[in-house]
Amino acid sequence: MREELNNNEEIDFNYYIEVLLKHFWVIAAFMALGAFCAIMFNTFTRPAYQATVLMMINQENAGKLNTNPYASFSAEEDYYRTQYKLLESRNLLEKVYRQMELNKYEEFANPAGVKKLLKAIDITPITRSRLVNLSVTSFDPALSMEVANNIAETFVRDNISNRISMGQDVIRALESTERSEGEEELLNSMPQIVNSDFIKNLKLQETSLLNKQAELSSKYTAMHPEVISVKRQLSSVQNKIALETQRLVQSIKIELSGQFSGNNIRIVDNAVMPEKPIKPRKLFNLALGLCVGTLLGILFAFILDFFDQTVKSSEDLEKKLRLPFLGFVPKEKIKKNETEYAFMTKQGNFLLAENIRNIRTMLAFAQSQAPHEPLLITSSLQGEGKSNLSTNLAVALAQTGKKVLIVDGDLRRSRLHKTFRLSPELGLSNIWTAEGEKAEYAANVQAVKDVPNLYVMTAGQRPPNPAELLNTPKLADFIDWAKKNYDQVLIDCPAIVPVSDTLLWGKYIPYAVFVVKYGQTNTRVAQIAIDKLNKADIKILGAVIGHYQPSGMAIGKYGYYKKSYSYYNEDKK
Repeated sequence: MREELNNNEEIDFNYYIEVLLKHFWVIAAFMALGAFCAIMFNTFTRPAYQATVLMMINQENAGKLNTNPYASFSAEEDYYRTQYKLLESRNLLEKVYRQMELNKYEEFANPAGVKKLLKAIDITPITRSRLVNLSVTSFDPALSMEVANNIAETFVRDNISNRISMGQDVIRALESTERSEGEEELLNSMPQIVNSDFIKNLKLQETSLLNKQAELSSKYTAMHPEVISVKRQLSSVQNKIALETQRLVQSIKIELSGQFSGNNIRIVDNAVMPEKPIKPRKLFNLALGLCVGTLLGILFAFILDFFDQTVKSSEDLEKKLRLPFLGFVPKEKIKKNETEYAFMTKQGNFLLAENIRNIRTMLAFAQSQAPHEPLLITSSLQGEGKSNLSTNLAVALAQTGKKVLIVDGDLRRSRLHKTFRLSPELGLSNIWTAEGEKAEYAANVQAVKDVPNLYVMTAGQRPPNPAELLNTPKLADFIDWAKKNYDQVLIDCPAIVPVSDTLLWGKYIPYAVFVVKYGQTNTRVAQIAIDKLNKADIKILGAVIGHYQPSGMAIGKYGYYKKSYSYYNEDKK
């Protein structure tokens, strides 16, 4: 049970290949369309050039000169994202837009000039580094270079200016000669002063001396030598604190004013004029067009196949038409001077002959209950291969030693006289000229010279009223005669849907073989023909797929064709 389930779920790659091969020209047309669209796009797309500036951005750390450029990148992620956004900020771009008067250029013209400039910018950080590429795309290679360099230079200048402007208020407080209590408190609370080890030691000495002065003042007068000595030491320490504080203040002023300050952002490589356009990418567009065209073609091919109501396999016959499958009749190229049944009479194993013999065997099983009953060979419409099957099957039956009669039952569009190269003067239409004379039947039968045991009754001269002739007791009499004189009788009937002649034959012959054309017969039309046969109580022994065009994969799918196909190729060689 499990193996059966796995077999049902197995993907039929042969089916997909068959669909692709069948709709090859559809796929090829979509590929050509995709390539054509790509060529048109490449031809009419205006070339665009891109210039790139390489910049290095180090993290700024509280304005210190000794910023560590090798700090953890993950810890600086937010900082770098901020810088990348600043490179695209509207304030920066408006400044560059005004400086370069970009409104004079068509691609950056107002009213949405700055937005167009923003779209032309591309920020690309280089992985695991502090480097970033600033690219600008323009139709003018020189303009792309100038805009890229201008944006980078303006960004660097603004970075220095912003760092300086942030310390202006502090500088004004530091430069004031008469500081308020708040300014003094601000000064003494600055990190550079608070964290100075030298000032800390002096402050400790000052505190110690103040405590000692207070202790001595409680014991001695102000003129006591020890008190005077402590005051001098205290004054010296306080002067040192003031001098060191002043030195640190001057250092802070210099640092905040930007003097001797290293910029954390710099340009590594200026943009140069691009030599080749980056758009359109001609080879890429062509490859993309071919790929998209191919995918659309394949999709369209499967859509066509999904809505295809034609018969292409034994599964279609069994599922859609509910008919037993008898075999395929491959489409073969016949040379100009050869007969339609030439492959049946040649020495060797040919694909057509092998398949016809297989159909002969299948019919023998299907007709086991009435082995000598005549057979109608018909189809839903003209051109589906019924006459081709009739001819080759008659030859195959005659080769078994049976005495076979094939009758051209199509009085409207006869062709057996051409197939077997016989006279059209003798034939079926003549049996109605002499009523009651059964000798007329044999007189209108012609033997096939190159196929022993095979006899043909052509349609004869075309009568004006075929349906009326077939609807007379004379037809039943002729069929009884044929059954008595031949081992097997085949009637090559006309198509069912256009005319009712086949149903008139079916009044006396209850068995039929139904022929469909590979990839052409519509299942709905075929079902109409089958319904007519069923209503006329004509039993369909099975169906044959005519004009079949086998491919290597399809032959592999129907295993027993593989051997005959190899024989066929060897014989052709």
